Amino acid sequence: MALVTLDGISVHFGGPTLMQRVSLDIEPGHKIGLIGQNGTGKSTLLKMIVGEAEPTDGRIVRQRGLNVAYQAQELRYEPGATAFEEMRRVFTQDLQRQQRLHEIEEALATADADERPKLLAHYDKLQAEHDARSGYDVDRRIGTVLTGLGLPEKAWTQPIASFSGGERNIIGLARIVLQEPELMLLDEPSNHLDMEGIEWFISFLRQTRAAVVMVSHNRHLLDATVDQIWELHGRKITQWTGNYSDFARQKQEALALQERQFKSQQRLIKRIQFQARRLLDMAKAYDDPGQAKRAKAMLQRIEQMDKVEAPDKSEHRFHANLSGASRHGHIALEVSGLTVAVSARSASDGVVAISPESAPQRILLNAANLEIHFGHRVALVGPNGSGKTTLFNAILRHASWDNPDIDVQDGPFHIKGRLRVGKSAKIGDYSQIHDQKLPHNETLITWLMNVTGLRFEPASAMLHRFLFNRDDLERPIGTLSGGEKSRLQLARLVHEKVSFLMLDEPTNHLDIQACEQLEEMLEEYEGTLLVISHDRYFLDKLVNRVVELKDQQLQVFEGSFAQWWQQRHQQAQEGRKGALQLHSQAKAFEQSAGAAQREAQKAHQREQHRLRTQIKAIEGKIERLEARQKELEQKLAEAFSAQGTQSAHEAAHIHAAFEATRKEIADLYTEWEALAEAVEG
Repeated sequence: MALVTLDGISVHFGGPTLMQRVSLDIEPGHKIGLIGQNGTGKSTLLKMIVGEAEPTDGRIVRQRGLNVAYQAQELRYEPGATAFEEMRRVFTQDLQRQQRLHEIEEALATADADERPKLLAHYDKLQAEHDARSGYDVDRRIGTVLTGLGLPEKAWTQPIASFSGGERNIIGLARIVLQEPELMLLDEPSNHLDMEGIEWFISFLRQTRAAVVMVSHNRHLLDATVDQIWELHGRKITQWTGNYSDFARQKQEALALQERQFKSQQRLIKRIQFQARRLLDMAKAYDDPGQAKRAKAMLQRIEQMDKVEAPDKSEHRFHANLSGASRHGHIALEVSGLTVAVSARSASDGVVAISPESAPQRILLNAANLEIHFGHRVALVGPNGSGKTTLFNAILRHASWDNPDIDVQDGPFHIKGRLRVGKSAKIGDYSQIHDQKLPHNETLITWLMNVTGLRFEPASAMLHRFLFNRDDLERPIGTLSGGEKSRLQLARLVHEKVSFLMLDEPTNHLDIQACEQLEEMLEEYEGTLLVISHDRYFLDKLVNRVVELKDQQLQVFEGSFAQWWQQRHQQAQEGRKGALQLHSQAKAFEQSAGAAQREAQKAHQREQHRLRTQIKAIEGKIERLEARQKELEQKLAEAFSAQGTQSAHEAAHIHAAFEATRKEIADLYTEWEALAEAVEG
C-alpha cells in the first residue's frame, strides 16, 4: 500500500502553472531522487507531501498515522536552543516516559499495600516500552549521528543561532535521521556536508528502511542511494527507474528514439500531404470527384494519426565564457611557511572574541608550503573546520606580489608566513556565503553596474545571459534564491576576465543543469583554478591536482580527483583490514556495554525503589516507637510518684523498656541517614 498518493494534482499560485495533472505513488522503502531546474516546484512538491501546502487541484492521500520527517532548506528551531537540546526534542516521548518512571518510583515509596501492585504493573509496562525504544540510550544515539555528519562535540552545547548555514543544515539533517520516520522528505540534504559526512549519510540512506524523497543536485549522492528518479520538467513529472546515471542514459536514449520517431512521422506526413495535393490538383484539372475523395481520405488519415511530439529540449541554460586575462610568468600562487592560528570564534558566530594574547590557540596550518603554477586546476579538500575557507580568505585579503611576507591579526585568526601571487595574476573569487559578496538591499541591475562599470543595456544583456529577465532587474538581491545568487556571482566573474579563479562550493544551490553548464564553462577556461567543493562529479571532471589540508599541512597529490579518491579509499581499506578484528571486538564491546548500561540502569532503579521502600518502613517504625516512648515516659513518671516496693519494681521495669526503645530509635535514625545518603547519591 502506498504511503502517499498524488492524484491528479495541479499547482499554480497566480503565476505560471508549476505542475499539471500529476499522479504518483510513494511506496514503502523506495528511495526517490527529485530533480529539475530551479523554480520548477521541487520544494513546493515536498511541502505538499508533508501537508504544509495544498495543490490547486487534485488531492494528496497520506496513509493514516504516517510518520513523516521533513527537512527544509532553512532550519526551524526553538529560540535559544543548543544543538544537543534541539536533538533531544526528537525524543520528547522517551524523556517524558523516563520522567514518568521516576515519578512512579517516588510514588512506590509512599504507596500503601493496595496501590503498590497497580503501580508496579504500570512501572514494568513502561520500563519494557522504554527498553524497546532504547530510551536509556538517547544521548549516545544523538552523539553518534552528530559526529557522523561532521559536527564536532565541542559545538553541541552552542546556541543554534551562532551556527553558520552549513552547520544548521547538518543539525536539521541530524534531527531527521534521529526521528526514524517512515517517510523522509529532504531538500538538498548534502549542502555543506564534507566528504566524510556525505559518505556517512550515503551509508545511512542505504541502510534505512524509510522511504525517501530527496531533492538534490549531488549526482554522486543520487547515484549511490536512489532507485528512482522523478524528473520535474514541463509541468509534469516523469518517473525513471534506477539512479541518476541510469536516468541520464535512459533519457538520452528516449529522446533519441522520440526524435527518430518524430522525424520519421513528419516525413510520412509530408509524403501523404504531397500525394493529397497531387490528387486534389488532378481532381480540379480533370473534374474527377474520385480523386478528390481519395485526397480527402489521405488528409483524414493524417488527422487521425497518434502524433509523436517533438523532443522537448527547452531547458533554460545560461551561456557565457570565462575567458582568462593575459598573464606572464610561471607562478600563480606561492605559499611558504604559512601558519594560521585561531584564538576564538568571531563575534559573528555568536561568541565574544577574546584577545589573542590571552586566548588558547588552535593551529589550522603550521609552516605549510604550496606552489601552484598557471594553468593548474587544483581541488582544496579537507573536513569541515579544517581551514579551507580561512586559507581562501587569507589569499584574497593578504597575498600580493610586492609584499608577500605577512604577520597579521585578521579577526580571530593570526596569519604569518609568505603568500605570493603571480605578478600579473588577476584573481576572481566566488563565495559560498553569498551575503559576503551580495548586498541585500541593492537591485540586481544596480549592483552589477556598480561592480562591473557596465552601462544599463550591456549589464541587462549580461543578466539575461544568466537567465534573469526584464522583471528581475529591479528585484532586491535579498529576494533571490540561492541558485539565483549563484548565477549572479558567476555573471560578475564572466565580466572580470580573471586569470586565477578561486571558487568556494560553487555548485551549492545550483540545479543539475546549471552545474553541468558551469562545468562546461570551466572546462573551456584556460586560467588557473583553485576550488573547494564536495561535489565529486564536479571535481572528477575538472581538476588535475588535489591539495589536502591534513595534519596542519598542505599535502599535494599529482593527479585527478578520481585517482586521489581511489588511493585514499585503498589506504582506508587497508587500515580497515588491519583493524577489522579490533573493530569487531570494539563493536561487540559497545553492544555489550550498551546492554550492560541498560541493565545497570534497571538495577539502579530497582535498588532505588528498594531503598525508598526501606526508608518508608523505617520512618513508620520510628513513628510507632516514638509514640511508644512517650507512653513509657508517662508511665515512668506515674510509677516514680507512687509509694511502695511494688511501685519501685514497676518503675525499674518501665525504665528498662524506655531505654531499650530510645536506643532502638537512635539505631533506626542511624540506618535512616545511611539509606537517605545512598538514595541522594
